[in-house]
Amino acid sequence: MPKNNLILSLVALFLLLGCTEESKTKKYTLNPEILQDCNTAIQNAVVVDHVTPPVAGRRYFYASLAAYEALVPYYEEYVSTGNQFNDFNEVQFPDTSKTICLDLAAMTAHTYVSGKLVYNEDSIDAFKIRALKNYKKELNKTTYKNSVAWGETVGKHIIEWAKKDSFRQIRGKDDYLESRTPGAWRSTAPDNSAPIEPNWRKIRTCLVPSPSHIKIDPPEPYSEDKNSRFYQITKEVYDTVLAQQEDNIRIAKYWDDNPNSTIHLGHVTIHKLKISPAGHWLAMFTYVAKQQNYSLMQTAEGYMRASAVMHDAFIIAWDTKYKTNYIRPQTAIRTLFNSTWLSAIQTPPFPEYPSAHSVVSGSVSTFLENYYGKFTIKDSSEFEFGLGTETFDGFIDAANHACISRLYGGIHFIDGISKGQDMGNELGEYHLKNLTTRRKKDQ
Repeated sequence: MPKNNLILSLVALFLLLGCTEESKTKKYTLNPEILQDCNTAIQNAVVVDHVTPPVAGRRYFYASLAAYEALVPYYEEYVSTGNQFNDFNEVQFPDTSKTICLDLAAMTAHTYVSGKLVYNEDSIDAFKIRALKNYKKELNKTTYKNSVAWGETVGKHIIEWAKKDSFRQIRGKDDYLESRTPGAWRSTAPDNSAPIEPNWRKIRTCLVPSPSHIKIDPPEPYSEDKNSRFYQITKEVYDTVLAQQEDNIRIAKYWDDNPNSTIHLGHVTIHKLKISPAGHWLAMFTYVAKQQNYSLMQTAEGYMRASAVMHDAFIIAWDTKYKTNYIRPQTAIRTLFNSTWLSAIQTPPFPEYPSAHSVVSGSVSTFLENYYGKFTIKDSSEFEFGLGTETFDGFIDAANHACISRLYGGIHFIDGISKGQDMGNELGEYHLKNLTTRRKKDQ
């Protein structure tokens, strides 16, 4: 064989052996951790915006869904959430014969949606500009164009669906009259703020049929009788906070996650920067995704499913809160024990029952640990807010800490905590059973 022909044959053999499945289908990945960066960008925007926890959860869900749906057509083992989520139609599949950079498409879809949903777009825009600049250096014009175009197509599809979830219709319609009935919720010091998101139960759920699909027992009847159970659970909160145990206070502050809390210095009110409950949980999933070296698609699936179950959790929790309209421990303690008492962490302005953090934590931890497994989690999501780091023996262990923190902080009765966690666990099981993202042979 002539020398030139031999060289050509060897080159052809090398290319054949080196051709991966992704290159055969004209798809490839440059940065498998791009979605972790996307999550950081939207988290920064959420923190600066000072939105309520349910609003933050909604943003994470739609952005994460966009990234997942942008990738689905290129992975045979995964399926779309189209026709699974309520009123959600599958995105029309792209021409998969075109060469595409998967992570660029997912990043484009995620940032397109998050950029439309946040108020302060600087965090999203700055991140997107940097990312696109890097991709332009690595990709040819055709691949770059194909990837960005597909990501934007998916992003637009998600935004159109988001517009129909009633969010716009309930904005500016938060009028809510406090009840003077004993045992009913009342605004609490120091801000005495109006209740937030009283109409959140009208937001469209993503998977459960309705906000009332997950049932919960009614709260303990209000009573000032010293022999009543209500008196006992109120005293439990009072005694727990009065003890000021250092470890309890640390846990309460670590899991506060209240982006609407304030500090009062004379006549000056300072809004504290804090991560939201959904942001905290997604940050913990980020740690596991990096630790376990999840692929781009595994990471997209995890963000999407975790944010979906939390979005439903906020809706069903808020539905029950405003139906029960239950008194906060601070109000009860001021009536029964100490007229000037304040909770260890600021009591948020909405009814007590159930603990929303417990519903959210129960739901997402049930999904994550049952779906991905149990891992030691070194959580540093609160470090930048001056609260250090914590290590948990799995997602459910983290949830147990998150739930009991509400008692330590003095903002929930034990019943609202335990019943809320049970409610969340049931919701997590519902999502595990009823949402399919991998074809049956892979699940």
